[in-house]
Amino acid sequence: MISNFPTPYPDELIYSVIARYAVHHGVLSPKYLTEELFNNRNLTPTYDLPSHLDRLASYLPDQYNALTLIRQHTLLPIFQLFQPYTVMRYAVQALRSEQYQSLHTKLGKNASRIKSVTFFRFCPDCWQEQMEQYGEVYWKRRWQITGFEYCTKHQQPLFVSSIPCNGLDRKFYVAHLNALEDSSQLAFSPQDLNHHIELSGLIEELLAHSTYVSVQDFSTLSDAYFLILKNRDLLSGRKNIHYEKARQLVIDYWGESLLAYYQLADLDSENCWLKNILRKHRKAFSYLEHLIVLKALVPEKNPIETYKQYIDLASLDLEEAAATVCIDNKVDQTLSEDQKRWTTLIQKHSAKQARQCDSALYARLYRNNKDWILLTNKSAVILPSSLSKPRVDWKERDRQFVKQLIKIRNELLEDLESPQWTKKFFIRQLGSVSMIEKNWNFFPLTAAFLDRYAESIDCYQIRRMTRTFIRQNIEDKCYPPSVFLRQSGLSEQRLTPEARRFFNNIWEEIKNE
Repeated sequence: MISNFPTPYPDELIYSVIARYAVHHGVLSPKYLTEELFNNRNLTPTYDLPSHLDRLASYLPDQYNALTLIRQHTLLPIFQLFQPYTVMRYAVQALRSEQYQSLHTKLGKNASRIKSVTFFRFCPDCWQEQMEQYGEVYWKRRWQITGFEYCTKHQQPLFVSSIPCNGLDRKFYVAHLNALEDSSQLAFSPQDLNHHIELSGLIEELLAHSTYVSVQDFSTLSDAYFLILKNRDLLSGRKNIHYEKARQLVIDYWGESLLAYYQLADLDSENCWLKNILRKHRKAFSYLEHLIVLKALVPEKNPIETYKQYIDLASLDLEEAAATVCIDNKVDQTLSEDQKRWTTLIQKHSAKQARQCDSALYARLYRNNKDWILLTNKSAVILPSSLSKPRVDWKERDRQFVKQLIKIRNELLEDLESPQWTKKFFIRQLGSVSMIEKNWNFFPLTAAFLDRYAESIDCYQIRRMTRTFIRQNIEDKCYPPSVFLRQSGLSEQRLTPEARRFFNNIWEEIKNE
C-alpha cells in the first residue's frame, strides 16, 4: 500500500503529482518508481493522457476517484466536446485501465496538424506564487496545451523549459525549479498578441467545461457546421459551400501569421484542413481548429456556446425529420408508395436489414429521394447489441504455440548447422512475431518454453565447436587450435569461460590420441 501519496493541487497534471511523490520519497530510479506505484517497470511517463487512474485514485482520499482525476488533472476535457460519445467512453476506460490502449490515435492526436508541446512550459510568476503558497512547484495542465501560449493572470508569454515531455528522452517524472535553467520565453508576433490571449481564455473555458455535449457521431458535427454556414449565408445554391468567403473570414479574423504559427496557414490546397472541417466529417479535428473556425464564422459569440447551440439544433433537426416520417406509428399519407413501404420496413428492422429485405426499393429511393432516405434511416430501429465475444481464445492459442515449439525443437536437436536458438529465432519459426510480442502476457506457456529452451551464448559456441570436432573426425583431419576455432566461426577473444573449458577439454583429448 502506498502511503503519503501527494494530493493534487488545482489544475495539476497527474504527471506532476507522481513527480512530486518521487521528490518527497527520494526515488531516483524511474523503473523503481513505476514498479512501486503501478507494479510495472516498463511504463513510459505520459503527461497528457495517463493511464492507471483507478490505481492512483486508490492512493488518494475518498473524495477523489478516477473520473475526478480525468476531469480536473488530465487533458481529456479539451477533446471532450468535439468527439463522438463512443470515442469518449473508450477514452475514459483507457485512462482508468492498466492495459495499453492506442488512445492518442483514437482521438486523432497523432495525425493532427496541431502538434503537441515538446518541452514542459511554465509561468515564472505562477511558480513564485506556488512556492509561497505550497512550498513547492508543480506543472499546470493548461501550460502544456498548444494554443495556451500566454499566462492570462500575469499578462506574459509562457516560458519553455529544457525538460522534454515527448520523445525518447522522457524517461523520468520531473518537477523542480531546475527547469528555470536553459529556459526561454515564447516569442510570437506582437500583432497576434490579442489573439493568443483570446485563445488562452477559450482553452481555460474549455478545460472548465464539466458538461458534456452528446455527439452521437461525426454526421452530427457535419450537420451543425452546415447549419452555421447556412445561417451565415455561406452556401451557394442548396448545398455547395462558398469556400472563398469562409476562407476570407478566417484570415480576416485571425490573420495569416497566427495561422502559420499553428501550422494552419495552408488554406488553398484542395484537401486543406478548412475545407475538410466544413465538409462532411469523416475524422476528428483538433480543438484548436474547431475554435478558430467557429470564432471566425460567428465572431460576435463565444465559440463554445456557438458550438453547443448548433449541435443541439442539428440533433433537433434530425428528431423533427424523423417525426415527419412517422406520426404515432402511422405512415404519412403525403409520401409516395415507395416511401411508405420503406417507412414501414424501418419500423420493424434496422436500416441494414431493411435494405437487405428489399434492395431494389432502397436503390430507387436512394436514386430519387436521397436526402429523405438518409434522414429517415436515422429513425430506424436500433437493434440491441449482442454481447461481444472474444475474437481470440488466448489459452488455446498458447497451447498450440507450445506444441509447435516442441515439434520445432525436436527437429532441431540433430541439426548442428542451425542458427542460435534464441527466443526471437523460435518466435520467427511460428510466423507470429508481432502478435506474440504485443500480447506477451497472454502466452505464459510459450514464455516458459522460451525461457527454458532458448540457447545461451555458451551453448551455441559449444554446439559450433562440436560440429567442427565431428567434421574433422569424419574427414580424419586434425586442425590446429586457431584453424579449429576459425572453422567454428569463433576466436580466442570471443570464447565465453564455459566454451573455453569445453575447447580445452577437446584439445586435451586430441593430444592424448
